[in-house]
Amino acid sequence: MDYDLTRLGSREFEHLTQALAIQILGPAVQTFGDGPDGGREAEFHGELKYPLPDPEGPWNGHGVLQAKFLQRPRGTTHDTAWFLNLVRAELRQWANTQSKRARVGALPEYLLFCTNVVLSPDPETGGIDSFKRITKGLIKELQLPIRDVRVWHFDQICRYLDIYPAIRQTYSGLTTAGDVLFRLHEIFEGTVGGLGELLASHSGKELATDQWVRLGQAGEADNQRLPLAELAIDPTASYLTSDGTREFVAVVQHIISHGDTVLSSRGNIGGPRHIVLIGGPGQGKSTVGQILCQAYRATLLADAIGRLDDETKEILTTFTDEMKRIGLSAPAARRWPVRINLSEYADAAAGGEIVSILRYLSEGISRRTPDITAGQLRSWLRTWPWLLVLDGLDEVASTQARDTVMERVNDFLLEAASVDADLLVVATSRPQGYREEFSPQRYVHMRLEPMAAEDAVSYAAQLAQLRHRGDPETAERVLRRLEEASEEDLTARLMTTPLQVTIMAILLERRERVPQQRYRLFYDYYQAIYNREASKSGPTGRLIDDHRNAINYLHERAGLLLQVKSEKNGESDASLSRAELSNIIEDHLRGEGFDDAASSALATRMVDAAMRRLILLVPRKQDNVGFDVRSLQEFMAARAMVSEDSEEVSDLLTGTAASAHWRNTWLLAAGQIFHERPGLRDRLVVLLDEIQANSEISLFTKPGSSLAVGLLSDDVAAQAPRFLRALTKIALELLEEPLDEDECIDLCEALWNVADSDIASRRLIERVVDRNVAAGGYRAANTLATLGGNWESKAGPLADHVRRLVERASRNQNEVAYLLGSKFMWPRHLLDGINSGSIRFDQRPLVEVMKPYLRPSALERFGRAYEGMFEGDVLGFTMVPTGQQVALQYQHAMVTRSSVSILSVPQAAEELVFAAEALPVEMWQLKHQIRQILQSAQEREPVNLGSIAFP
Repeated sequence: MDYDLTRLGSREFEHLTQALAIQILGPAVQTFGDGPDGGREAEFHGELKYPLPDPEGPWNGHGVLQAKFLQRPRGTTHDTAWFLNLVRAELRQWANTQSKRARVGALPEYLLFCTNVVLSPDPETGGIDSFKRITKGLIKELQLPIRDVRVWHFDQICRYLDIYPAIRQTYSGLTTAGDVLFRLHEIFEGTVGGLGELLASHSGKELATDQWVRLGQAGEADNQRLPLAELAIDPTASYLTSDGTREFVAVVQHIISHGDTVLSSRGNIGGPRHIVLIGGPGQGKSTVGQILCQAYRATLLADAIGRLDDETKEILTTFTDEMKRIGLSAPAARRWPVRINLSEYADAAAGGEIVSILRYLSEGISRRTPDITAGQLRSWLRTWPWLLVLDGLDEVASTQARDTVMERVNDFLLEAASVDADLLVVATSRPQGYREEFSPQRYVHMRLEPMAAEDAVSYAAQLAQLRHRGDPETAERVLRRLEEASEEDLTARLMTTPLQVTIMAILLERRERVPQQRYRLFYDYYQAIYNREASKSGPTGRLIDDHRNAINYLHERAGLLLQVKSEKNGESDASLSRAELSNIIEDHLRGEGFDDAASSALATRMVDAAMRRLILLVPRKQDNVGFDVRSLQEFMAARAMVSEDSEEVSDLLTGTAASAHWRNTWLLAAGQIFHERPGLRDRLVVLLDEIQANSEISLFTKPGSSLAVGLLSDDVAAQAPRFLRALTKIALELLEEPLDEDECIDLCEALWNVADSDIASRRLIERVVDRNVAAGGYRAANTLATLGGNWESKAGPLADHVRRLVERASRNQNEVAYLLGSKFMWPRHLLDGINSGSIRFDQRPLVEVMKPYLRPSALERFGRAYEGMFEGDVLGFTMVPTGQQVALQYQHAMVTRSSVSILSVPQAAEELVFAAEALPVEMWQLKHQIRQILQSAQEREPVNLGSIAFP
């Protein structure tokens, strides 16, 4: 059969020809990776198995393989001329004595050209005979020592793929032509062959289901459906390359391009094969996964469009056209896409029964497409390339549930490796509480960047046009107001996520301006939706209008209870039952003085409305309700917390301060305090200091400073300079400790905005920076590395001040702290060559490095716990110009850790802090790792709100 070699692309075509060369010519073939190859994709020496049979016998000597790939064939005549011109050029290059490839001893005796061009076999005039004639003549003319030259053209390569099934299967997702899913029984033998029509049916159904973006997902009460394709954007993400530089890419296109390579052991992929996408609330992580799955479904079904019904054809055509509009290329690899909501999977696996990924997928698919088993999916995984999207690790709050999920995910990766699967996994998570559960050895970590102002306006324009089809005046008015908002500093800083831009666009349909703080944005949006629903005719509109306090209370208490429930094992995808809703509202109504009968009757009406949709409460599971968007649930939980009396508010904020699961709720609650309860602002600032000083562990991990950074980013004190400076002072304490990359970026961005808006705060930052640098040690190293690395491209007095300190420090070669801070330390990602392997490391077990700094009593009592905690972890030491050995590399062992928190033995945790504080600055990487372990333990500790949350 014929194969679609053009889908391979130049890189994978080279890899295909290399694989064929090893198979056909023999093991003497040496292949070359990406990069300059001196005109060679492979070379060989000695006697081969090729060509056989041949009157001259097999080749015996030095030979070279060259691949010539044509991306867009235009016809046999044109394509043949293109290929023959390249052959002429290559032969002349070999004859050029000035070229590197023609150096003494490097000229080949045999040449093998491989091309995807179709060469006609017509005698004398065809491409094959023309190739023989041209090469023979040029070899003689140029006096090249080439004894034989051959070509593997399109038809020859296709015949080789027919003969060698292992190579054919490796590239099947890229080369198989035609309506793949419907023809599996022709392409593959065994159980996979019978899967085709079922998989095609499932892909078509999922394409139809996932074609919409529902504005209900942004809290829009009408739950207006808009085409995903027409609203889609390709957001920017960044990641660290192998040489330590930060690369910025359009994330969907980047992932598709990455997926166009063979991601099994048979491919030539270097480094991690999978991707984890880190992004904050509302940044569009789930939408990226949705677009990816739709793109791969469209590619799988495109060749079978004649077999599809009219509705599916229209969806497919619209999606394909709109993807071209945003510059998104269709995948070349026909990966089979599947997506798992990790909170739902966590609940399915919570009962203790081992629910494997394959079993979970087979059961989910079989609900809509019967009779697909886990065994069949395993065969399909072995045979065909996959895309697996694992969405929302951050929504799995329970430590036990998260451990179970990651254990099952790792089991699946081992299963995939055992069948040498061509698998691409794309996982998503918020940064808060994420501690590289997806190992950097397997996953490239990509960070979603805030939307640029022009991208936010472009997205809003598309949204306005879709929402107001037929009403261009309204669409134009909304867009004009959004453009004005993008020109104001505070509102522009809100226009950084698709969710917040969507909320702003909906608000601006009815008002001239939007709020300048994040809490206000959510609050005003809720009020706008509420008022619109209350103005509608009918019994539900009257119910909403007459009982505003009760319905507000229902939303707030529901948000708080769902936030609490979703921390529990088995409740990651939490919702509230009819009975739970009734209890909430009846308790409130009785407190308002309604008798039992009246409260029961009114509660029934409200619950019935919620089971259809009541403002932001929407049906979830059977006879259950919840919130479509977690940010809106967190907003309502925040309002419930701040509605308590002052002491209870303090207790709630203290109890949730260190939790990653509660962080967004905490920040929204603080935003409400600044907006609605100004009398609590001083208490809130004092609370941050108290949170910080709560224990030796908190003094080390600094959760209060982290929250202060979040409050500065939310601009809660933008109109209150006294509090702005107080929050800045607390945030600056983070510079005392080694930070991870997200902390660095968030801190630097927050401080930069503060310094730009308030001169006194800028001077405060300068004083702290000067004091830290003068102090030496960790403070100097952390301050110089964090601010110098992130502000090197900034312009202004503060950036100039920091740059001068960095330059001065870089000249101080006698102090390792200044050397680290100016050149080597995170987040500037060490130094050139670490990741490329050009710097040699002395690797030592991490626990052995740490032991001398632990007190003997701690080592005796807790040594076994520490060994388990750091099992297999190593530190890499290298020499720096000061003559000291510095830990510049940390490698985390890929082993399953105990879910028992170090905080369950407080003394062991405190001894770990004492050891970390005793470490010299050259051990900064070890101190950073200890801090991350303790941070992770704090962030994952379950929160017990007691009678405050459950009166």
